[in-house]
Amino acid sequence: MDWISPVSGLVGALVGAAATYGGTRQAQNKALADARQARLEAKQDTAVATLADTFGKLQRHVRDVPGARARGLDAEESAAFTAARQTWDQKLEDLTAPARIAVGVIRDEALRARLHQTLDLLDAWQSGLEYAYRGGARSRAWVLRGVISHAVECVGAWQREEPMPEPNHAYSDAVESLELKREEAEATAQAEAEYRREQRAQRVSGANEPPSPTA
Repeated sequence: MDWISPVSGLVGALVGAAATYGGTRQAQNKALADARQARLEAKQDTAVATLADTFGKLQRHVRDVPGARARGLDAEESAAFTAARQTWDQKLEDLTAPARIAVGVIRDEALRARLHQTLDLLDAWQSGLEYAYRGGARSRAWVLRGVISHAVECVGAWQREEPMPEPNHAYSDAVESLELKREEAEATAQAEAEYRREQRAQRVSGANEPPSPTA
């Protein structure tokens, strides 16, 4: 019939328009996805560059990490030691601050967790890693440099798409020391809380006791 031809033409035009729209939409989605991926990769590159710069500065900084407070210091010497330690610690914080921001951009979850742990270890250098500093010729600088070296190795392995390396001895000892310190702090807090509960219970018990009879 004559009416079939116009209808067929209209249907064909609609199908063609739909296909064109679908193709255009798909191309737009791909372009958006590619642009997003490019932005993410650029952020990753910037983060890695920041970490490389920070870790290099940290390796130089920890060479001069303050030692333990010596015994027998007079007031002036003690004040000078405290001031030097605070200055060193402040510079450490200034160096690790941009690294923490960069770590947050890393998309690999395992690497991000390991780098956060590295920064936590560095932040705890003064008391949290005390047990790692003990024994033999191990110095604070040796432990801290080992911690940083492991982080550098992890970033390198990630860039090469290789498995994350096992922690070195310094890193493992630092992690163990910090965990022990946290357990000690938790045990102390629990003991103090229990002591306060016992003291309150004794006060309540004493308040409820009837007064002793007078002679």
